[in-house]
Amino acid sequence: MNAVPFKINNVFGGLGECHGLLRQEGKLLVLEFQVQDSVLNVIKGDVKSVEIPLADVARIQLHRRWLGFSNSLEVQLSRMDLAEQVPAMQHGLLTLAIRRRDVPLATTLIESTQRSGSGPK
Repeated sequence: MNAVPFKINNVFGGLGECHGLLRQEGKLLVLEFQVQDSVLNVIKGDVKSVEIPLADVARIQLHRRWLGFSNSLEVQLSRMDLAEQVPAMQHGLLTLAIRRRDVPLATTLIESTQRSGSGPK
């Protein structure tokens, strides 16, 4: 199983951040994440899980910027209600920061979703 670690910055107006894993399980994309404060890093919320059918993923792509130091995985959904619990989701778009060392995992995940047949092309 291929799990891609991600981070969402600037949660709660910059007072929080979100850490999680994105993986494919059959015909689903699964996001597991936890929100914590970014000031003292001591207040953590519960771990949440969101399952998104691949049929509802309109697009998934990797953006590499700044010589590979600032990478993001963008997942555009066809419905906003699928990821309403995920912080910083706007217009059904999830922008997940990916570390440079995890880019190969993200690339493998994208290829896997495209091979599944019902994922984005």
